[in-house]
Amino acid sequence: MQIRLNGKEKSIEAQINICDLLIELELDPEQSGIAVAINREVIPKTLWKETEICENSEVEIIRAVQGG
Repeated sequence: MQIRLNGKEKSIEAQINICDLLIELELDPEQSGIAVAINREVIPKTLWKETEICENSEVEIIRAVQGG
């Protein structure tokens, strides 16, 4: 299925939740500093395991980084 991930088209498997997508992208869902929005709605971390991503969804993954 096709989604738009951080502004770029991406193919993912059907019926995938946010946690599984992060793992597929080699990101740790338990790591702090990650935020996920689907179709411009921020999804609370407590709902990541039960929130499935649908065909043509716009997904934004934001990671906080430290630096100066």
